[in-house]
Amino acid sequence: MVHELLRDISDEGEMKKNLVSVGEHLYIKPGQGLEVEDHRRDAAKIPVVFAMGGSGSRLVHVTRDSFSKHMIPINWQPLSKYTFDAWRKPGFKEFRFLVDGTHRGASISEYYGDGSNFGTRNLYSVEPKKLGSGGALKLALENKTITENFIWHQPDDMIVNYNNFPTDFGNVFLSAVNQGFEIVILCTPGTLYPYGEVIDVDGKVTEFVEKPFISKDSSVGIWGMGSKTFEDVRALESGEELRIESTVFKKAAKNGKMCKILMPSDYWIPVNDDPNLKKFEEIVKNHTKS
Repeated sequence: MVHELLRDISDEGEMKKNLVSVGEHLYIKPGQGLEVEDHRRDAAKIPVVFAMGGSGSRLVHVTRDSFSKHMIPINWQPLSKYTFDAWRKPGFKEFRFLVDGTHRGASISEYYGDGSNFGTRNLYSVEPKKLGSGGALKLALENKTITENFIWHQPDDMIVNYNNFPTDFGNVFLSAVNQGFEIVILCTPGTLYPYGEVIDVDGKVTEFVEKPFISKDSSVGIWGMGSKTFEDVRALESGEELRIESTVFKKAAKNGKMCKILMPSDYWIPVNDDPNLKKFEEIVKNHTKS
């Protein structure tokens, strides 16, 4: 029943009926006030920021904490290389890596270098300690690793079977920024809760549902930010582990400056645990065979 609900809500045929198409597999809800224009020629000029400072605790049995989870080998290349190539192949050349100052961050910078081996320009912002997404972004602004509108991608949030995604998303992002939005966030129409739900009536357990479906638009870990929001990031208090989602995002949403894009869940795999790692490995394996 849970998976049937997932198919009903995230089915692309249903999304086409009820939403406005703004890309091959991207949609917005009517009434958001966004008119998508044609900025495809300029989309690839946007810098792409990879947030890679996490410790990857749920995959430490794979990394043994000797390298970043983003460097887990999948078919002879790092996990993050699939995300990097997804943006690089359509012509994106400006990449910003937010890493920590440990051996995990070093494993990333040693592999990607300055980008000369890939035809890109790679810059790094290194956290001296764990700062959280808000703190890491603030540091990147202070050290000028980030200086303009950008797209943020958690590189273990894999977009699969959607080659045009970078250009489509970049096009919608530029349209939104030009029309006064400050943050553009990618969501799927609901997600599976990763734990079992124990349901009771007056304290008496009546049902157990493994990984229930939550019918709420869920952030995918990919978003774009316009430079007008940078002052809000710079104003974040230093010395704490700050979450951009609970600070700057809240303000933008409250002020009507956040734009939401929807994508069917079939095209997203959050590779943050063993089952999804194996799922992505299988997709790569099948793609290699074909």
